[in-house]
Amino acid sequence: MERKNNFTLIELLVVIAIIGILIAITAPALSKVKQKANSSKCLNNLHNISLAFQGYLQASNEIMPVAADMPSLGLNSYPRIVDVLSADLNNTEIFRCPADTVRNYFLSEGSSYQYNTMMGGRKLTEDFLLKELGPSRAFVMHDYEAFHGKAGAAGAMNYAFADGHVGDLE
Repeated sequence: MERKNNFTLIELLVVIAIIGILIAITAPALSKVKQKANSSKCLNNLHNISLAFQGYLQASNEIMPVAADMPSLGLNSYPRIVDVLSADLNNTEIFRCPADTVRNYFLSEGSSYQYNTMMGGRKLTEDFLLKELGPSRAFVMHDYEAFHGKAGAAGAMNYAFADGHVGDLE
């Protein structure tokens, strides 16, 4: 007797079900990997922005730039922070966080990162926030909102600090 080596309908359905289960198991893990990659890119952007701040501070006698908090609101005539720092940058795309996809602050504000306008116009060494918190805790820029996780959770927002390091508030 000769036996055919064809799949039966049941065997085919079992294989499809197993593939579906494997996809369902790996999808959340892939989502977390993508979220972590976006956060890493965001931290790299903030690091490059910190370097641009260092260049600006050297040229401005250590005085922080004056820039609009949310330029799209038109509350004052201050320039956008991206425009202030553009002389020290090769590419303004570093102001775009890859996870800024819902409200798209980059399009409306010119940056996915909010500048700490309380420092604007102050000499860095005389800033009250720096004196109170210290340069490793006083942030210069941060994500406009929790792009990288649930609001309030560790790592949900990235920050650039006055001492040049980037990360979470911890």
